[in-house]
Amino acid sequence: MQLNNCVKSAVIFLLLVFIAPNLASASDENKKIEYYIQMLKDAEPYTGPTDDPPPGPAIAVAEWEPATGVLITYPIQWIIPIELVVEMAEDVEVRSVVADESVMIQALIEYVAAGVDTSNCTFLIAGNATGPYTRDHGPWYIFDGNGEQGIIDNVYTPSGNPDDMVNHQLGDTLGIPVYETGMRTEGGNYMSDGMGIVMNTQWLHIENRGYSPTALDRQHAQYMGVTNHQTVQVSLPHLHIDTCSKFLDPGRILVIIPNGGDPMIDALASHLETLMSSYGRPYEVIRLQGSGYSNTLFLNNKVLVPQFGDPTDSLALVTWQEAMPGYEVHGYYWPTFNYGDALHCRTHEMHDRYMLRIVHLPIHDRENDGSDYYLEAEIHPYSNEALIGPPVIMWKVDGGVYSPTAMSFAGYDLYHGEIPQQPDDTDIYYYIEAEDVSGRVETHPPIGPGNPHHFHVGPDLETPEVVFNPPATLDITEWPCDIMAYALDNRWIETVTLEYSINGVSHGDIDLELTEPFAVYYSGMTAGTVQAGDVIEMRIKAVDTSVNQNTTYSDYQTITIEGVESFTGGLNLVSTSITPNPFNPTTTISYQLSAFSQVSLSVYNISGRKVAELVDGWRDAGSHEAIFDGSGLASGVYLIQLQTDKQVATSKMVLMK
Repeated sequence: MQLNNCVKSAVIFLLLVFIAPNLASASDENKKIEYYIQMLKDAEPYTGPTDDPPPGPAIAVAEWEPATGVLITYPIQWIIPIELVVEMAEDVEVRSVVADESVMIQALIEYVAAGVDTSNCTFLIAGNATGPYTRDHGPWYIFDGNGEQGIIDNVYTPSGNPDDMVNHQLGDTLGIPVYETGMRTEGGNYMSDGMGIVMNTQWLHIENRGYSPTALDRQHAQYMGVTNHQTVQVSLPHLHIDTCSKFLDPGRILVIIPNGGDPMIDALASHLETLMSSYGRPYEVIRLQGSGYSNTLFLNNKVLVPQFGDPTDSLALVTWQEAMPGYEVHGYYWPTFNYGDALHCRTHEMHDRYMLRIVHLPIHDRENDGSDYYLEAEIHPYSNEALIGPPVIMWKVDGGVYSPTAMSFAGYDLYHGEIPQQPDDTDIYYYIEAEDVSGRVETHPPIGPGNPHHFHVGPDLETPEVVFNPPATLDITEWPCDIMAYALDNRWIETVTLEYSINGVSHGDIDLELTEPFAVYYSGMTAGTVQAGDVIEMRIKAVDTSVNQNTTYSDYQTITIEGVESFTGGLNLVSTSITPNPFNPTTTISYQLSAFSQVSLSVYNISGRKVAELVDGWRDAGSHEAIFDGSGLASGVYLIQLQTDKQVATSKMVLMK
C-alpha cells in the first residue's frame, strides 16, 4: 500500500496542529521533532521491502549484549564531549563516520590531543558529511537462523541523504549482510529485549501510514524474529521510545518522570506493569525523576548517562546505579544535549559478531517441594568455537560465598543444572557463567556477581490480588458479554473463575483465560439467556499455585439488564432481510415498517460492542434499505439490531473476507 500525497499532507497537518502549542515556546528539545516532521513531509511513498528477510529464525539483539565497538559521527564538536570518546575507547573500538580522509586526519589529531586511545579508533569514510544521529540511522543488529550476524536497515531520510547509506557502507566494510525492510523508522524508536519482544511508540505508525499494523508486525517478525511487537502511546516530545523509557533487562523497564509531570508517561508506566515480560512475569517498572535520562547508552559493563545541568542530574546517576548494581555508571554533560536528543541519540553500540550468548529464564520465588531447584539456559558461541568445560551455575545463600555447580548438555545449545535444596526462608543468589575457546567469558545476567539473579524459598502465605469492576447496567443487546478481571499473585495464578447467577439462579462457573499480551488481565464470555430487568450477580475467584492454593474472592457485583424485550409481534416492524449474507465487504439491510416510527439500526460485534450506527431517526411506513460496509472490520459474526419505539429485532450476519 502506498501513502498518497493527500493522506500524507493530512498526516503532516495533524502533526503540526498537535505539536503547535509545544513549538510555540521553542526549545532545543523540539528541534529534533521538527527535523523528523520535515523528513516525513519529504518522504517518498512506501514501496515495500527491497531485500528478502534473513534466514530464519532471526534474533534481535538487546542493547546490553556484548559489544566490540561504538559508532559516532565526526566532527563531534556539537555532538558529544571528547571525554565521552576517551571513555568509550578505553574498552571498545570507536568507529567514527567521516566525510573524507582529511576529516579523518583532523579527528586523529583531536583524539590524540585529548588522550583518546587511538589504537581503538577506526573510521568509516562515507564520502559525504553525515548527520549526528548514529542511533537513528545506524545498524540494528540481528543474528540469522544460520548463526551469522546481520544488519537491519530501515528507510531513515528522503532518498539521496548520505545518512541512509551508512549501514550499507558499514556492512560492506565489515563483511556483514544488510537487509532492507522498507520501513520508515529510527533506532531511537526501537528497543529489543533480546528474547523476541520489541517496543516502539505510535510514531512508527505515523511514519508508515500506508502500512497496516499487521504488516508492520509481520516485518518485525520476518526480519528480526520478533514474536511480540508492542507499540505504546506517548506524548510529544517523546516521539522516540528512548526519550522516555528503556529496557534494563528482559524483566525490567525504566520510565522517566518528566519535569513538570506528564499523565501519558505515567499511564505508560502503569500499562507496562500489566504486560507479560519474557521472564514470564509482569514487568518491574523503575521510575526515574527528570526528563531525558533514559537517553542513555549501555556499553558492556558501563552505563553512560546524559547530564543537562539540572538539579536532578545527580539523582539520576544514583537511580541508575541502584537500578544497575555492578555496572560503572558515568554522567556526561554537553551543551547541546536536551531532553529529546542526548547521548543515546548520538552513539550506537556495535555488537560482537562472535559473542558468546546466554539466554535464560530466571527462577522466581518458590516453595520447597522436596526437590532441588532446576534451571536451564541456551548457550551459543557465535565464534563457532567450543566451550571450555561445561557452563557453571555460581550460587550462594544470603551472606554466603559462591559455589559452582556444573551444567549438563542436553543438545541444541541447551544446558541444565540444579541448585541444591535449601531450608525455608532462604534467599538464593546465582548467575550462569560460560567460556569458549575464543577467550570470551560471559555471564547471565551480564554483570554476573555484581547483579545476580535472586529468588526466595519458603511458604507462600499471600493471597492473590483481584480487581473486578463490571458495569452496573448492560443493554440487552450487549449480552452475552466479555468479562475481564485483574488478578496478580506474588508467585503465580493457577486459575481465575467467574461465578455468576441470573435472578438468583446459578449459571455455573466460567474459566477466564489470561489475555495476551498481558500478565494480569483474564477474560471470558458469559452464557445464558437474559431479558430486560434481569439482575445478574457476579464475583471473581482467583487461586494461586501455592501448596495451600491461596484463594481470593472479589466482592459480588450486580449488573442490571436494560432494554426493550425482543418479540416477533407485528406492530411497527413487519420484516427484515440481509442480502448478501455472508458478505464481503458490504451488504444491504432491508426492513419494512407498517407505521411512521422512530428507528435505530445498529451493528454490534459478537462481544456486544457497537461498531456502526446505520439509522437513528424517524422513518415513514414502507420499505427501507441501509448499506453496511465492513471494510474496516475483521471477519466474523456480527449482530444487526433494528429497534422501534415498541419492538426490537436482532439478526446475525457473517463478514467473510
